Amino acid sequence: MENPDGGADMIHLTPQARSELREDEVLVFDWHRVAICCACAGEVSLRRAPRSTVERRATYRPLTSDGGDRVFAHRMAVPHLARRDVTVDYRRSFGVRRFRSDLPPDFGLRAVLGRAGG
Repeated sequence: MENPDGGADMIHLTPQARSELREDEVLVFDWHRVAICCACAGEVSLRRAPRSTVERRATYRPLTSDGGDRVFAHRMAVPHLARRDVTVDYRRSFGVRRFRSDLPPDFGLRAVLGRAGG
């Protein structure tokens, strides 16, 4: 993927996110439908998943990341992530490992309505 300004699109993992992602895990930008009538209406979420599960499914596409081949996206989320640089960070809250992106919470819906802006 290529940005209009010439820079390569990439998912950036903070050093903390890179170190906390286990060897057998990948990060997945998943797609959740929010409307029955329109397949493109949905929300993008970020989760971790076993590498073997994600690589077996044709639904997920690898994304360019500075963490190597550690980030995938659902095929419906890929167009919404195009021409974007996204940073993923890691925080532990109440003993739970959480990976978070710098995308707005309503990113998927905003992208569908043409308001996601680059």
